[in-house]
Amino acid sequence: MAKGVVDENDPTSLGLLGMFGTPSANTIIQNNDFFFAIGVRWDDRVAEKVGFAIEAKIAYIDINPQKVCQIKKERDPEFSFIGDAASALNDLTDYAQRKDIKITIDNWIQHAQKLKKTWPLNYCRDSKAIHQAEVLDLLSKFIKEDTLITTGVGNHQLLAAQYLRMSRPKSFLTSGSFGTMGFGMPTAVGAFYANPDATVIVVDGDGSFRMNMGEMHTIGSLGLPIKILLLNNQSDGMVRNLEDVICDKRHSATERNSNVDFAELAKHCHYEFAQRITSRDQLHDGITALMNHTGPGLLEVITDIEEVLYPVVRPGTSYKDMELGPYIKEIPDA
Repeated sequence: MAKGVVDENDPTSLGLLGMFGTPSANTIIQNNDFFFAIGVRWDDRVAEKVGFAIEAKIAYIDINPQKVCQIKKERDPEFSFIGDAASALNDLTDYAQRKDIKITIDNWIQHAQKLKKTWPLNYCRDSKAIHQAEVLDLLSKFIKEDTLITTGVGNHQLLAAQYLRMSRPKSFLTSGSFGTMGFGMPTAVGAFYANPDATVIVVDGDGSFRMNMGEMHTIGSLGLPIKILLLNNQSDGMVRNLEDVICDKRHSATERNSNVDFAELAKHCHYEFAQRITSRDQLHDGITALMNHTGPGLLEVITDIEEVLYPVVRPGTSYKDMELGPYIKEIPDA
């Protein structure tokens, strides 16, 4: 939820932490000695792992007194403060300057930079079918400072969080661990009206997208310049991944018996740009065309139903048990 607070193009910005966090973030948290949590919700995707996976002192700042009280009981922080994060951090910085307090963490910074290079995200680059990670890795090259991203819920949401590098706060709008399918398109409408000069992109999956036929028509009929990147794996991919592990690949209600050509549907909803992509050689030109279009646009990309979201830290396990999958590898000489 804090994507963009620190520029993710910075070599020391390690990205998402938690159940589907980046390899470098989930690795470095295991050997730090101080965990400074600012406005963190401590939901189960992160908190249960922080609770028993690291031996670190914890400091916590939050404006919600009930949350601070809860964390004081559950996590026993060395320091906690109720108040606005910006005010608290400014006061701490002023205090450090007055008292001439300096912290030397050059070695730690070098360690973080090395980890980011050594354990990069990766995906299957030679599959016959297009992977969602591949699409989002390509989209990241089109992200500018004025770009706003909204997402639905599912594998596309977490892959977007992993691969799309945001450089300013409030530029990545998602429902986080609330898991609100259908969040992407109505949020994009609000984001556009609040920021009419921004480039607004919805990253959605076909499961979330099906909940937004009303918003789809609204965007088209009002001619809103919102770009929709629909990653259609013809499944509820995140649930399917869980069924593979928990239910021995027995899938219940996560696959579509019949598919819809959403690009064709968009044309009937007044989208001036609507295209469906089924092969890799169409991908770059398709994303380029979507990004260059000035009115309502939808690019539907048919992706691999068998794609699995990695890394993953399973429920009841800790960061040291992180599963990297078959494609994320250490690059020792990076």
